[in-house]
Amino acid sequence: MFEFNATFLIAMFSFVVFIMIMNAILYKPILKVINERQTYIDDNHNAAQNSKTKTKNILDDKENRLNEASAKSKHIVSSKVQEENEKAKVLTESAKRESLQSILSAKETLHNEERQTADALVSNIKELAENISAKILGETTSIENVDYDYINKVLK
Repeated sequence: MFEFNATFLIAMFSFVVFIMIMNAILYKPILKVINERQTYIDDNHNAAQNSKTKTKNILDDKENRLNEASAKSKHIVSSKVQEENEKAKVLTESAKRESLQSILSAKETLHNEERQTADALVSNIKELAENISAKILGETTSIENVDYDYINKVLK
């Protein structure tokens, strides 16, 4: 089995001393560098997460402002279009009224001229009838009874 003698104790003592020396010389500095590197990585990771969060917040804010600006511009455009449509409607109505008045005025003028012409024709119809009969018959005839109501019906 095992023999416990001085060689075993010296080997055990030298192993413990070796571990202590290795711990002081190699393991502690390596562990220190590993811990520093882990701290550096964690800090950078946290900074990256914070930057990512800030970036997301900035992008969300930008998107919200763009949406608001878009909605505002659409509202402004639609209100301007509506105002211009109302102006166009008013101008169209005004033009319609003016053209209707012009048409009515022209119709009234034509109607008055027609009435004047018809009145002139009615007053001259006796003379015209006598002249036509004189040219056709060759002799002068005089027309005594003229039915002006009948003449007005024919002219209309």
